[in-house]
Amino acid sequence: MKKIFIFIFIFFGFSGLAQRIANLNVFLAGSSVGVKFTVSKGTSCNGYIIWHSADSVNFTQVYNYPGICGNTATDENISFLHSNPIINVNNYYKVDLVPIETSTIKRIFVAEILNSSLIIYPNPVITISDMLTARIYSANNTKVTGFIFNQKGNLIKEIDLTTQFDLLTIGVAELNNGLYLLKLNDGQRSYSSKFIINR
Repeated sequence: MKKIFIFIFIFFGFSGLAQRIANLNVFLAGSSVGVKFTVSKGTSCNGYIIWHSADSVNFTQVYNYPGICGNTATDENISFLHSNPIINVNNYYKVDLVPIETSTIKRIFVAEILNSSLIIYPNPVITISDMLTARIYSANNTKVTGFIFNQKGNLIKEIDLTTQFDLLTIGVAELNNGLYLLKLNDGQRSYSSKFIINR
């Protein structure tokens, strides 16, 4: 009985020192997706696997690091660039720290980069809770003003926001179904794009 207690104590003692995945983040890098996370200090893991999915259910490996990762003294920051995400849909990512844990799933929408410097999504907006996100390339933390017009050209909404990195989040819950035109200006350039509300 004493041996069992000693084993349990040692097992949970080492489990308390086991590494963990922290600060998992996914972000757009052009048409690629960056995956960043931290392996917290603790007993070494036996590698990590980065997984990708288009439906949050069926995942495939996009990177497998089979070596020893992390150390007992300091946290280890890891970055990976997934160069082949699926365009114009949500992409899902998770990380396995072998054999210790699996991270939560992170989601990111990857839009096709056209000649335009403005991309908006989701388009169409299909639920009342959807927020319209506008990505303005090279407008990092910039004050942006603009307007939303309906298909008859009537002014529906004024916009006065500051981008977070290069993203604006615009509430559109009050808009009825239909076609709209978004016009934005960052003080140097003007942008415009159409979007649809179809709830």
